[in-house]
Parts: sequence; structure tokens; C-alpha cells
Amino acid sequence: MKQPVSRRWTKWTRAVVAGVTVTVATAAIAVASDHMDTPLVEFNPKYDVNDVYAFPGSSPDRIVLVLGTQSPITPAATPTAAFGNANDVLYQLKIDNTGDGREDLVFQFTFSGEPGDQKVRVQGPVAPNEVGTMNTLVNGKREIQGAVNVTLGSASGMQVFAGPRDDPFYIDLEQFFTILPDRKPERGPLSQIMQGPLTFRPRDTARDFLTGFNDLAIVVELPLAEITANGANPRFGVWGTTSNARKNTLATN
Repeated sequence: MKQPVSRRWTKWTRAVVAGVTVTVATAAIAVASDHMDTPLVEFNPKYDVNDVYAFPGSSPDRIVLVLGTQSPITPAATPTAAFGNANDVLYQLKIDNTGDGREDLVFQFTFSGEPGDQKVRVQGPVAPNEVGTMNTLVNGKREIQGAVNVTLGSASGMQVFAGPRDDPFYIDLEQFFTILPDRKPERGPLSQIMQGPLTFRPRDTARDFLTGFNDLAIVVELPLAEITANGANPRFGVWGTTSNARKNTLATN
């Protein structure tokens, strides 16, 4: 991940492109991605989940989790880009540490305030009130609150950052839209991509089609033991969802 046009990524993050649904076991990572590829999220970008990342933190016993949303955001639009307010959008990172594909822990992120002056409230990791995409708001004892675009929390415990970041998107997108034309957005920068060569690009020559564009990222760093099964088994699964807290989930990745 790169810094956005005007703000630098905090030192406690180290980026590696992972995916939308990530399973971590030391270095094992499954990858995928999703950017504004349905009419529902194209016209409601605050509900889109672009990517979920997981990578080592500032020390071997720490882990970083990232949920990205609303890409692509132009540099000009970045100062006014905002997360959905708490009465509209609930952002979640969900953790399976028992291998059954069901969340055992959740992080919930809600936002308040207007663009340029938002605050984030983070709850978790905590057991969910109910399993599945219809989760209601939790009331865990662990909570962090503060302004966006700054690092919150403790370097020895949990840290949180929410704000704009450069969105890395290396893919043979021209050929992807040739194979799956229905995934091409109707509007915005990705809708302008033309059909490419009749074959895939050579290995290691994929383009960053979103260079110069940002997304809004929610970043958490904490001790690995806090999201694994009592810290004994380092394997866990992580995925992200967005939903209306009072209605059905709209996006799950």
C-alpha cells in the first residue's frame, strides 16, 4: 500500500497485496479482489469492499488487518471522501480461528461526523452477537474511538488507522473485462478501460490500473494471539463485510 496524495502511511504498517478473502497460516495467503463490480455498490460505494489484507505487523508476534472500500477515489475527491455514518454503514472484519468457516471474533467499525471531520469507533475483537452477515452491533468491553487519518490506540496493544490510501491494483484488467464483460462498471475510471490484447499480458507485466487513485482503508494492528485460538494455533481466516446495521448485509468479501 502506498501513501495517498497528501498523507503518509504510518510506520507501523508494512504492505503486501493479499486478498479479499484471506486465510493466514504463517505465509499462506489466498487472493481475490472486488472493485465496484455490481450496480448495487457502484451506486452505493460506501458499501463496497475492495480488498481485505493480512500481513505481519511491527514484530513477528503482531498482525495487521486491512479493509479497503470506495475505490477508485480521485485525488481531487479524496479530501471530501467519507466513510458511511453509523446509522447507515457498519464495517466489519470477521475472524474464523477454528476452521469451520464461521466467525468466532469480529471487529466492528462505525463512523460519525461530516467529510473532513469524521470520527471512528472500533469495537473488538469480540465474539459476535450472532453468526453470519446479519450481525448486530456488539457491546464489547474493548473499544477505541478517535479522529480519522491519525493512528489511535497503543503500540503495545491494538492500533487503528482509518483514512485514504493509494490503492494498489495489479491485474490484467483489460483481459478480465474481455472474459467477464458484465463486471465492467458503467461509470467512473474503470469504465474507460479499453479491451486489450487477445492474450494475457506476459508474466510480471500486470499494470497497476489504479495508480494515482485512492481508497478508504481501515487498518488494525494487534498481537496475533488475540485473534487466534488462545494463541496456540497461528492459522486463521479473515473476511470483511459492510451492511446497514438495521438491514441486510449488502457486501461480503
